[in-house]
Parts: sequence; structure tokens; C-alpha cells
Amino acid sequence: MAAHADPATTGSANHHTGGPRPDGHAPISIMGEHTHGKGEWMLSYRLMQMEMDGMRKGTDGLSSSEVFSAGPGHVVCPEDMTMYMHMLGAMHAPGDRLTLMLMANYLDSEMDHRINPAAGMMIRANGGADTFSTRTSGIGDTRVSALYKFHDKGGLSAHLGLGLSLPTGSIDKKDDIPVMGMGRVRSVLPAPMQLGSGTLDLLPSLTLRREAASWSCGLQAGGVLRLQDENDRDYRLGHQFRLTGWAGLPLAEWISLGGGLEYQWSGELEGDQRDISQGPAMMGRNTVTTAYGENYGGERVEAILGVNLLGPSGAWQGHRLAIDLRLPLYQDLNGYQLETDHVFTLGWQKAW
Repeated sequence: MAAHADPATTGSANHHTGGPRPDGHAPISIMGEHTHGKGEWMLSYRLMQMEMDGMRKGTDGLSSSEVFSAGPGHVVCPEDMTMYMHMLGAMHAPGDRLTLMLMANYLDSEMDHRINPAAGMMIRANGGADTFSTRTSGIGDTRVSALYKFHDKGGLSAHLGLGLSLPTGSIDKKDDIPVMGMGRVRSVLPAPMQLGSGTLDLLPSLTLRREAASWSCGLQAGGVLRLQDENDRDYRLGHQFRLTGWAGLPLAEWISLGGGLEYQWSGELEGDQRDISQGPAMMGRNTVTTAYGENYGGERVEAILGVNLLGPSGAWQGHRLAIDLRLPLYQDLNGYQLETDHVFTLGWQKAW
């Protein structure tokens, strides 16, 4: 982590040689893990792909037929979901201890659903098909943050982060869904298919980094605290907490391997999702699983595998390319939810 304005070492100073290192940054999916020296700037772009496939209750995987038959049952069950997120970020350090961050994003999500075979009227409303898909896209929530470095000595650095997530993402997105007796109707979609939280959210974090001669590591604790009781659709997403540890190993001056573990906890959705059909839909069954707050939140542990590439000189100096892959090791989910299959992130950063 640089404490001076040499662009080549932005956020990645080697405390032993003063030069840049490919492991000077954590795996690309970990945000806010480095600071900059006075006057430095950095632009970044990340493309994240998240795949979710199959239902889970607690630690047990379930088929859609098991979801339909369990408890009161449901009329509709998600089968899989794919989300792409484009993230554009900027960082600037007005001083050696303070770094400011801005991140905007664009989301494109698609979710496939299966209809309970017992809901014959709904299947007929869907033209006889027992599956349907919904899709949304658009600008998501915007994050503004400040990172304050309070220690940087002997290869060990530490900084506090405090930010806000601004509700710039829509929570009013609609798509056509089958409705009994009405055919396909354009309807507001549940929270997982919306583009933002709809609330002002606080983003605290604490990050520790250690950089030795031939390796580096870090630990970050962070979370999301919802500052409003509900959004304009009468619900609030759950608070979140995460703890991430990682290590990096430079193989050459231009490439490093990284790996880590992340623990995630999130709470249930609170309140009712206005304009989302809830309650008994037919024959005592509930509607789609994503309409109910108890089917949100839980715990996850993910493994992180990454590669960082650094342009050490010439036209590529100050440029970084990175990829990382997150794979779930443990998922204990509240209620009935789609389980995560993998998260893949490709990123570029340019510092000066």
C-alpha cells in the first residue's frame, strides 16, 4: 500500500524494494481493501457473473417438487438465476491517510421459474407451459465511501472504511408473469429481481494488510446496515456481515496467485413486498417463494481463487488485469432459496 505519489506503486508498494507487486491488491472481487498515496487516482471496471441453480432449505438441496409438497407448498418455485453486474469505480486520495471511493453499477438478471403441476389454471394462463422466466436490467445502487489509513509501518497497514449505498437502483421493475384467469400480466417482481435495496445503507469496514518479501495477506470485516425501516414498497432487506481473509503469492514481477475464504451472514427480509402477491393463492398454497421474507438470508462460506496481472513498465505500466472465482463451501439458507453455484469476476484497474 503506497504512502507516496508514485503511480507505479499505487495501492501496491513493496515495502522491501519500493516497487510495484502483482499481489499488492487482493483478489479482484474484494472491495475497498487498499488505499492510495496523496494525489493518486485509480479507475476500475469489474464484470461479475453470478450463477444460482437449485433450491435449498438450510443445508439441504431440494427439487422443485419437494418445495411444492413441503409445508403449505408454493404455486411457483425458482429454478435458477443468472446475474451480470458491470461495476465502474473511481478512487482518489486527497491526502496520504484518506482515500475516497465511488462505485456505480449496471445489472442484468434473469430468473427461471417452475409452476406447481397442481396449479393447472396457472399453467393454462401460461399457454400450457409449466415454466416461465423473468428478466430485469438497469442501473443499480451507487456507493460512496471514505477509507482512513491509521497505520502503515513495517509492511503492516490498517484502514477503516465508512460509506453509504445510495438507493439509485429501481425497486419497481416489472415483467410479464402468468396469472390465473388473466393470462400473462405485467407485474412488479420480487426483491431478488430488483436493481437496488430501496433504502439508504451504511457500509462500515476494517481492513488489515501484511506485505512480506515473498507473500502478502489480508483480513477484512465489513457489512451493510439498513438505515431505514422500509423502502417505498414496504419492505427492507436484511442487514449483512462478512469476514474475508486472503493471501497472495507473486510468481514473477507481473503475475501473482491469490486465494482466500469469506464468511457471509445476512438477515431475513422485513415487511411485506407491496404489489407482490402473498398469502393463500389456491388450495391453501403460497405463491412464489421469493414473495416471503422468511425465505431470505442465512450463512455462506465461499472459497476465493484469483490471478492478478500487473503491467510493470511501458504502455502497460499502472494497468492491472485480474480474475477470480468464488465457489461455495457451505450454505445454510433461511426458508426456501436458490443456492449459489459460483461467482466469477473479471476486472481491470488503472492507477496514476
